[in-house]
Amino acid sequence: MSSRLSRSIAMALGVVSVGPLTAYAQDEVPLPAKPGAAPLAAAESSAAPRSGLAAGGFLFFPQLTVTTLYDTNIFGVNGSVPVNKGDPDARGLITDETADTVGIFTPSLAVRSDWDSHELNFNAGADLARYRDNSDENYDDFWLNTDGRYDINTVSNVFGGLGYSRSHEDRTSPEGEAGVEPVTYDSLDAHGGYARRIGRTVLRVGGTAQRLDYDSGINADGTSINHDDRDRDIYALGARLTYLRSPQIQPFVQASTETRRYRDSRDDLDYQRDSDGQRLALGATFDSGAGVSGEVYGGLLYQDFDDPRFSSITTPDVGAQVNWQVTPFTRLRGAIDRSLEETTYALSAAPGDVASSYLYTRAEASVEHRLTPRMTLSALASYGQVDYQEVDRTDDLIGAGVGVEYKLTKNLLLQFDYRHFQRDSDFRDPFNENRGQFTGDLFDGNYQRDQFYLRLKALLYPVREPAVVAGTFSGLADTRGTGLGGGFYAGAQAGVSGMATDTSGPRGERGTDTATMVGRGWNTGLFAGWGLTTADHWYGGIELEGARSAADWDHGKNKPDSRTFSLDMNDSLGASLRGGRVLANGALLFGRLGMVRSEFDTFYQANDAPQNAADGSDDQTGIRYGVGVDVPAGKHLFWRMGYSITDYDGYDVVFDTTPDGVERFETREGLFRLGLGWRFGAQDYAPIDPTEGDIGGFYAGAQVGHTLLTSDMDAEHFDSGDGPYRLQASFGNDGVSTGVFAGYGWQWDRIYLGLELDVENSGAEWQHVREPTGRQFSAEQKGGQALSARLGYQLDNGTLLYARLGKARSQFNYRYRKGENLDNDVNRDVSEIGTRIGLGAELPLTPNTFVRLDYNRTDYGDIDFATTHDNTDTVSLDNEIDQFRLGVGFRF
Repeated sequence: MSSRLSRSIAMALGVVSVGPLTAYAQDEVPLPAKPGAAPLAAAESSAAPRSGLAAGGFLFFPQLTVTTLYDTNIFGVNGSVPVNKGDPDARGLITDETADTVGIFTPSLAVRSDWDSHELNFNAGADLARYRDNSDENYDDFWLNTDGRYDINTVSNVFGGLGYSRSHEDRTSPEGEAGVEPVTYDSLDAHGGYARRIGRTVLRVGGTAQRLDYDSGINADGTSINHDDRDRDIYALGARLTYLRSPQIQPFVQASTETRRYRDSRDDLDYQRDSDGQRLALGATFDSGAGVSGEVYGGLLYQDFDDPRFSSITTPDVGAQVNWQVTPFTRLRGAIDRSLEETTYALSAAPGDVASSYLYTRAEASVEHRLTPRMTLSALASYGQVDYQEVDRTDDLIGAGVGVEYKLTKNLLLQFDYRHFQRDSDFRDPFNENRGQFTGDLFDGNYQRDQFYLRLKALLYPVREPAVVAGTFSGLADTRGTGLGGGFYAGAQAGVSGMATDTSGPRGERGTDTATMVGRGWNTGLFAGWGLTTADHWYGGIELEGARSAADWDHGKNKPDSRTFSLDMNDSLGASLRGGRVLANGALLFGRLGMVRSEFDTFYQANDAPQNAADGSDDQTGIRYGVGVDVPAGKHLFWRMGYSITDYDGYDVVFDTTPDGVERFETREGLFRLGLGWRFGAQDYAPIDPTEGDIGGFYAGAQVGHTLLTSDMDAEHFDSGDGPYRLQASFGNDGVSTGVFAGYGWQWDRIYLGLELDVENSGAEWQHVREPTGRQFSAEQKGGQALSARLGYQLDNGTLLYARLGKARSQFNYRYRKGENLDNDVNRDVSEIGTRIGLGAELPLTPNTFVRLDYNRTDYGDIDFATTHDNTDTVSLDNEIDQFRLGVGFRF
């Protein structure tokens, strides 16, 4: 989806021009990123003022960037969807979410004039991308443009520009059938205009022209996919009259007209795509003089189409851009924009199935903060709605991300960016409309996508470092109070253990059965250890622990030739190395790595041979790693919060002497614990609070965590007319979760109350697979959003302890297959809302930054369905999520 049309209006009005007569010009705010677009560089504005290479009145800025991108869903699909949505014969063909690693090489050159008047700029570059496993997705994009301004006198100028680019359409776009390779197209753009100051007003008139030329695609069978019917020319003329009332506020009125002409008089479905439109708006630019500036406008948008089957569009037109320089090193930006975009999207050639265009309304907020002279943090969140005209389809686009930029040298930057994209669509796959009870339940317009960028950027020109004002950077504090030092300690702890066990074994002749079972339970134990703290506050030590777990799971089906089995975790002993750092407020933030020996009670039997049941205990060794924090509560006393993951060795369960009598169990455990400890020989504790007791206001951050999905199944099965047989089991699995959060809090003395919004993605999914025959079913949590209230108490050292209560909305995908008839399959996307409870701790790193440890449980309730077989299966799934998250945030 492109924003070129909305941008053309801005160029037509001349608002991209700068010069002597724009005495109060505002910085341009970037519009929201689209799913699949390259992410914004991590706080590009954080780079120092750059002198460039000077030659002949120009400054040259060459640079090279090498990027490694890991994309979890390069095709932007939702689990399994038809490969060719326009071909009913492709009904049985599916494609799954595909991850890949991409290498991108980006050379670029910017040239800026260094004159007292007039201006001339030049910019060129390329994105050369190579996929590791999917070479058909490789692309070579490039751009070349120039723009300038000629100052006629001190009150008038002319401006213009010309550009050419070669681009590709992201796979997530529904605008055209892509084929075996992405759609590529050329764009030729031009703009020009005249601006004059007349008394206390400024008049701008201008125009733009754009030519788009799409290349044809190729199907897997070698046939051509025609995209010539998307080729078009777009022309716009506009004017803006601004009243220079004051430097603080400048109202304006603007109007424009736009002509869209396709080079084919009719598209492949025999529709005329030409249209004409007008825009009229009132607005104002503003500058508070206290770091807040921007622009806001509202008006009407009208578009009329040549094809009589398309209705004309009249709708409100709105836009806003706001910059807030919160501190000298923190900037907040926001934008709202609406545009009418072109599309050839169609379900069929019938009226009502062909879209004339789509309204794209979007909002974005971003923040950048220079944590140190070398390090800059950034965060981004966006929401967009795509409303297709003439077609019953609306897409909600959600984006979020964080970034870190670190200056290795003045000319060498290392950047990391994480971006999450999500499309929630009400589009229903028409080729699943007869799938029984779940008519239209396959929403293949939905998808979720995560992208991880690692860049190395070389600035091949002289860089001038900025002046650094002493004491303005909120870097890690150098002064620390007496806190958790070395020596011996001991204590007790308790928490929640969640285990996921991969089970696999033979079934019948050359058959297999694989599944993942999960269980939870309380865990209690004791710990003791010894540590050493260095002069610069680094910590190292060893710890011993003993615990008893009540985590267990059961699987049972009352069919004679089925299996009944269970697993219970009992006592464990472990030893770990701990390393970390004592923070400014005396708390110890640590990581853990060690070994654990645990006892498992295993029961397994074939229902028709109970005399051969396996019922015994097995001691298994696991590798344990985790994170935690020890917070001083006095001279000797401290409390602890921590989370660990343990990966245990697999073992065989032998319950019969036949080849079918061996099952393989492989278990992982996620363990969240709270503890209370005592340090022997500790010094007096003098708490230091970097926040000075003030943590109210806005905040935002990012987090990564470990998620355990539990689906308690209660089902009745029929097999070849026999039954019903009841299956009761706890299926599930663990996975990595990522996300961003933002909120606002109020503080009264030490009491804290706040509201928080989370946008998160989950990699938790489970599958039960029987091959070559038998039922196969699965569930996947794709992530979503949550709104919570937090009630907490701030300790003397600035640590915030809080409880959480709220609602979470997650996207789940359920699949159920029985038999060979695909029409009976269930493939269902459901947005479920659950109640979330949790607790956590936030430890201040600096007056504005904090690290967070957070544990929550979300109960999404039951989902029930029945298959459409003659011998119907009924299924009930009760879903719960246990989630631990480690996050970093910033308070404004």
